[in-house]
Amino acid sequence: MKKTIAILLSLLMALSILSACAKTETAVAEATEAPAAEATAAPTEEVVQPMTSGEGGGFPVSPVYFYTNMYCLHDGVENVWYTPFGYYFFTGATGKADVTACIASEPETIDPGQISSVDGSTYTQHQFENLMKYATTGTQYQDDPSVLNTEIVNGMAESYTSMTNDDGTVTYTFTLRDANWSDGQPVTANDFVYAWRRLVDPATASDYGYILDGIVVNATEVNGGEMTSDQLGVVAVDDKTFQVNLVAECPYFLELCAFASLMPLREDVVSTGADWTDPATIVVNGPYIISEWVHDSYIKLVKNPEYYDAANVTGPDSITYYLSDSETAILSAYQAGEYDFIENFPADMIESLKASGDCFINDYVGTYFLYLSTKNIPDWRVRAAIALVIDRENIVENVTQGGQAPATNLVAAGITDSEGNNFAGSSSETLPVMWQWLQANLGDALGLDLNSYDDRCELAEYLVQQAADDGYDTAATIYYYFNTSATHQAIAEAVQSDVESVLGLKLELSNQDWNVYTSGLAEDTFGLARLGWIADYNDAVTYLEMFVNGNPYNYGEWVNDDYTALIEQAKTLPGGAERDALLYEAEPILFSGTMK
Repeated sequence: MKKTIAILLSLLMALSILSACAKTETAVAEATEAPAAEATAAPTEEVVQPMTSGEGGGFPVSPVYFYTNMYCLHDGVENVWYTPFGYYFFTGATGKADVTACIASEPETIDPGQISSVDGSTYTQHQFENLMKYATTGTQYQDDPSVLNTEIVNGMAESYTSMTNDDGTVTYTFTLRDANWSDGQPVTANDFVYAWRRLVDPATASDYGYILDGIVVNATEVNGGEMTSDQLGVVAVDDKTFQVNLVAECPYFLELCAFASLMPLREDVVSTGADWTDPATIVVNGPYIISEWVHDSYIKLVKNPEYYDAANVTGPDSITYYLSDSETAILSAYQAGEYDFIENFPADMIESLKASGDCFINDYVGTYFLYLSTKNIPDWRVRAAIALVIDRENIVENVTQGGQAPATNLVAAGITDSEGNNFAGSSSETLPVMWQWLQANLGDALGLDLNSYDDRCELAEYLVQQAADDGYDTAATIYYYFNTSATHQAIAEAVQSDVESVLGLKLELSNQDWNVYTSGLAEDTFGLARLGWIADYNDAVTYLEMFVNGNPYNYGEWVNDDYTALIEQAKTLPGGAERDALLYEAEPILFSGTMK
């Protein structure tokens, strides 16, 4: 438009010169130069397009929402214990002699050293007891008077002490109470030594083999194959004294001492073979013991008469966990009175179940997220674009419908820093942490506000176009894996719609049974894959450690040395501002890119 105006002005001036014939040569020159100056002004107002590079970059994960825990519980079952890390305990439940529940389908395993799921951990927590344990406070948890709060108290450890050594290491000494295994043999410190060494031994190939890295002396080296398991910093001083040497004080160490993967185990039992967890051969030290396991049907637990505190176990005589992934079938069985307690049911039934007084929604410290494979989607710009176009508000409002909140972080809401501040809230106060690098490096330059879904979609298209210009094949099929569930399928279809309609990329959905799902993820044949991570303890490390180089849960094979170094350094520090700062610095690296 400016150029058109300039041309018209030039013509008018030329006519004026011819008609007057009295203008000086200098005046003509001045008149004809003016339009030229205006005509060259337009390019100075053009926006310089920021240019990205497909090299390196993050976005190995796309958080979708923060969990809530939904369940249905029939009247008559009281005093169920709950921890927001996902465990419901029937150890103290009253009202029925035989409780029936359904919390998941067939577990991959119930071996404490091999489990990686909340359902597997739930079965373990009922059958085994660690140095510390969860017990009820006797207070109501939230809205349901039948569900009670929990706290961590002494378990197998009758007492413990800690001492800081001259070299900065910390020694915890646990004195074990008199207790027996279910076959009558005494529980000893060597049972803990064996279990902890077995967990970190690379030969065990445990998904949680890393959990003591940087915490217990030599754990990192043992897990990395640089030392043997007998060099782990644990020792049986005598049968009743278990000693643990820590690299430094760990703010969540006592929570780990209640964790399912670190339960004591009998070497003579476990060494008999992979079927040691079968009802005929298993030996436990907790309040219940498995009596029947009909695979893909049910697991039945009964009271363990050898448990040291058996006289005070007020729970039912038996707990039968039915195994199913059909939300419709689970709800039908509940409504028919076959199940007393369920955690999975169709989302469109939530409101009616709440109205009937069956369904309650509790806080839950967990994040539902999607892995983005760096091998199969090698350009971070495409991974970021997929993350940007997922309409999280639509998913929580119209798909899951259970009070979930759109995720702003990988670290779940409910995790606190050393000052008690909500980690996610502190790092995402004005803009979700997963958009901050994109806003600073691209959004501001393009005039976009990434708090807006429409602006996120615009940036996503921009990133995919730059990737395509650099040779990325946007016609390639991207495989999206999820474990069998109507809710997971509905979420996958919503994501598929967002990605295909906004970006034109093709997603192909594929579901697998839960008992083989995570082992399949380790093969990294997916582009996207869903997972939910429920916190193992109240610390951001429980989330951030998953994506360090080589972590067993880093299914998308992301590698970033700076990120890994920050997490490793944080794990060597006691709780406090310095450690908090490292963790706050690390998370944004997950969601960063590279520029040309």
